[in-house]
Amino acid sequence: MVSDLTPTSVLEAEHVRILYYDFDDYTRASYSSKNYLRFCSILQGDKYVEINESEKFKYDSNSFVILPPYSKVKLEIKEKTKALVIEIDSYLINHVLSKLKMEFEPYELGNVNNVLFVGKYSPDLTETYKKIVDTFLSRKVNREFLLDLYTQEFVYDIFKYRGAEKIITDKNSEIYHILDYINTNYLRKLKISDIAKEFNMREYEFTKYFKKFTGKSPKEYIKDLKLNKAKELLKFENVTNVCYDIGYENISHFIKEFKNKFGVTPNLYKKTLNS
Repeated sequence: MVSDLTPTSVLEAEHVRILYYDFDDYTRASYSSKNYLRFCSILQGDKYVEINESEKFKYDSNSFVILPPYSKVKLEIKEKTKALVIEIDSYLINHVLSKLKMEFEPYELGNVNNVLFVGKYSPDLTETYKKIVDTFLSRKVNREFLLDLYTQEFVYDIFKYRGAEKIITDKNSEIYHILDYINTNYLRKLKISDIAKEFNMREYEFTKYFKKFTGKSPKEYIKDLKLNKAKELLKFENVTNVCYDIGYENISHFIKEFKNKFGVTPNLYKKTLNS
């Protein structure tokens, strides 16, 4: 049977999502890891996988696979298998990375290259992985909060592996590509749906991902860029020209948003510059 992957159950916290799969029959499927880092593990059975049409191997409950965002995977399952996938967003990974102030005695990895790494469980990783699995299987009231908390520790333990920081941070830069794209093109008539399509995301998925990392919606972020640009242009141009230069079609709307952000109208701001 060839199919798309549909998890048996899902639990989503603020920065992490757990996907549980229970395969009873022979299965062949393909998927993309999209904009999340994926930690793939086996609870029972094994998987045959092909990553980005190049790496082929088999793994079971004694090892794990970490896939960077936008990895393409084909898998084959020949016997009853239970699998657990932990998807971790950029915000949490970069938050943990920013807090690291020590060098680790790194664990060895079985397989490290530019598209994935495969490793055996260290004692520390085994302990935090068990916390995540137990929380996922429990019915605790605060389990979403606990998942985010334990996943920080989990990412910390992953960084102890040799090569982990490089492969994760090199491949986990999608948000920076998005910001660069917006910062370069914001004076054009950018539609959020078009930006999402540029990065192979659905609009709602893109908006959620963007807000998690920046704290703003894409529309808010673009508006702030435009209004900050307006402040620069007001040094040299009149209010009407600036309004149209930054992509506003209604001058009253531009004046209202400028005042909401900076506390003064564009005209008054320009007068203070001249004085």
